[in-house]
Amino acid sequence: MSLDERSTAILHELVRRDGYLSVKELIKRFNISRRTVYYDIEKINYWLKSNHLDGVKYVRTSGFYVTERTKQAIPEKLKNLEVWNYAYSEKERIAWLAIHLLVEEPPLFLKDLSEKTKVSRNTTIKDLKKLRVQLNSFQLTLCFTRYTGYVIKGKEEDKRRAIVYYLSLVVPHQQDWQTVLANLKRLLIHDEDESTIVLSELRSILDVLNECEKHLNIQFADDVLYHLALRFWLFGKRIVQGKKIDFDPVEKEVIQQTKEFKAAQTARSKLESIFQTSIPDDEVYYLATHLLSSKVQYSGNYLQSHDDYKNLQNIVQKMVTEFQAFTCITFPNRKAVEENLLLHLKPAYYRIKYGLQVENPMIELIKTKYKDLFLITKKVIHHFETAIGKKVSDEEIALIAIHFGGWLRKEGIEPKERKRAILICASGIGTSTILRKQLEGLFSTVDFVETISVRDYEQRDFHDIDFAVSTVPVSKKKHPVFVVNPILTDQEKETLLKKVHALFGESASQNTKYSPEAILGIVKQYADIKDEQALLTALKEYFYKPFIPKNWTRKPGLLDLLSLEYIQIAAKVESWEHAIELASKPLLRTGRITRQYVVAMINHIKNLGPYIIIAPKVALPHGKPDEGVKKPGISLLVLKEPVSFSKKKRT
Repeated sequence: MSLDERSTAILHELVRRDGYLSVKELIKRFNISRRTVYYDIEKINYWLKSNHLDGVKYVRTSGFYVTERTKQAIPEKLKNLEVWNYAYSEKERIAWLAIHLLVEEPPLFLKDLSEKTKVSRNTTIKDLKKLRVQLNSFQLTLCFTRYTGYVIKGKEEDKRRAIVYYLSLVVPHQQDWQTVLANLKRLLIHDEDESTIVLSELRSILDVLNECEKHLNIQFADDVLYHLALRFWLFGKRIVQGKKIDFDPVEKEVIQQTKEFKAAQTARSKLESIFQTSIPDDEVYYLATHLLSSKVQYSGNYLQSHDDYKNLQNIVQKMVTEFQAFTCITFPNRKAVEENLLLHLKPAYYRIKYGLQVENPMIELIKTKYKDLFLITKKVIHHFETAIGKKVSDEEIALIAIHFGGWLRKEGIEPKERKRAILICASGIGTSTILRKQLEGLFSTVDFVETISVRDYEQRDFHDIDFAVSTVPVSKKKHPVFVVNPILTDQEKETLLKKVHALFGESASQNTKYSPEAILGIVKQYADIKDEQALLTALKEYFYKPFIPKNWTRKPGLLDLLSLEYIQIAAKVESWEHAIELASKPLLRTGRITRQYVVAMINHIKNLGPYIIIAPKVALPHGKPDEGVKKPGISLLVLKEPVSFSKKKRT
């Protein structure tokens, strides 16, 4: 019975732990069942026994622990762990295959790769197929020829990105240096002589990185330091093989202004001595990006002296402000929260900018166990994305979510449990967009996860939502459905608030955002108001205005589309169908819609009722874009005599 990735992680946790490690804690930490916990402990005990060590002890009321003698011996035993005594997961096997193919000189055939990962030829073939698919995301191709065997082809920059990613899979973070070396020795070093040389090179690279820390007045986190040493060693092997990076000339202008570039220049001569080869200028720029993108646990005045400091500081302030609004909490020590987030965002900025993707093994656990925290962080990340001009991956968002979660726990604050809801709209993008904006402004602790049509709602099951809001009556499911008008009045907003919060046993004031009416009431106590209604209107406009990003480009508005040729006035019409026909004529005449769109609008009202009435005496007939829309457009029909859309005489 061999150790695997998870059982080894549990063993590491037992060694680090001063007290007991409970079953409940293991279930939560590794997202596994009670039965799996005991199975992993059985594996660990088998391995401990085969190494002549005491097994894992168990106290019913407290949990698992290992003796002090066992704790002292385990790091050395793991360092000397033989390949045959460790069962690699599929994820680890594929990662090792990638590293072998990216670092070792060809030829590498199926037999060679099978021996390296200690699995059958058939399993290796399956792993290679999956690796081929994964490499596509790095713009790399896995090829095979009879002469060179398996070879990964593509740009050197993309190959380096793949090395960083796969290295993070085989050498997880939060490991000590001896365990890191054991991981490397197990599969990349072929004999004792080579082992001595490689260990000497790695120690020398660590010394170089320690000097970089002093130069920059920072301290890298331990696991980051070890990863940097391994990266630099693997990059060095490729440079020795003549495989060198081409760095973008424009990016050079940016990088050479940084302290990290000067640190990389200083390190250059020592790295040349270690690898016994010259290091090109482009490689110095490239190594600087890795120093820039590495997480630090201490920083003197390092950030303040950085060119991007002011920009990142502004982003952090916006993110924290929005995070507080969504969670309905206030950080007592906000400045410390911002400073620590800034320390995290600086390396994240460069990781994303230069595509240095790192595996976060905790991502699925964070997304399930801390789902609310993850979703809120995802809501506030747009400030960071706007600045960097790229989407932020879920892995990076999860790391930022952990940061926020740590501060919430530190302050003894628990964010409000967030609810999940869907919006059901009969037809039309415009109506659903307006309503969604209103609902999101109304409920700060509700995530409206999807906007769907009635047909989609009827055909699908929704097990993970708390309630639905619909513009038309729909068949009932297990969750409650609140039917509302497409555009809510103040009274309708208040009614909906009361209904939703009554459903969850809360008062309507607990989870709402700032109320214009409440603020007006406070102002009235301390000031004379000249025009109460005008002030209330101004407050509403301020609080409910939509977020507009900096890079927003103006799109056609109502006044751009509604020119005189699209406006008609009539005394009366025979029916509401005739009203829609008449209102559609200018749009048909100018080729903005087809006849199909007119028919669709009428059919929607017949099937779903007069959902298009958005206010007294105002109707907004519309359909879906794919039902005959050719160009954006709007028309207006004013009737001197109202027309009824239903027997209830709502016009």
